[in-house]
Amino acid sequence: METYNMLKQALDVSAQRSELISSNIANVNTANYKAKRIAFSDQLNTALGMTTTHKTHMNTAAAGSAVVTNDTTAVKQNGNNVDLDVEMVNQSTNGLYYNALVSQLNGRYQMLNYVLEH
Repeated sequence: METYNMLKQALDVSAQRSELISSNIANVNTANYKAKRIAFSDQLNTALGMTTTHKTHMNTAAAGSAVVTNDTTAVKQNGNNVDLDVEMVNQSTNGLYYNALVSQLNGRYQMLNYVLEH
């Protein structure tokens, strides 16, 4: 059942990411709006409880909030840094990722159903 919980959490984060990307797209012309994103790997590592066990390991533990604001660049004169092309690619990529997770979850349920029927 742990796999199901991980898939559910991944689906939840992907859905949150989609909402955030949609918000970025909706605010593409809003003055001084800064693009935001959800750092999925940080969220996943937090959910998995991953920590650094040796000083030479990469730090996989999430630090702080999962929502990250990009305030380092301003693409437009009005202070808005949302790049519509980037956001559309991110939305498409996230959609593919979400669909892959759904396929994984469906496959798990089909296997479970098969075992229960036979």
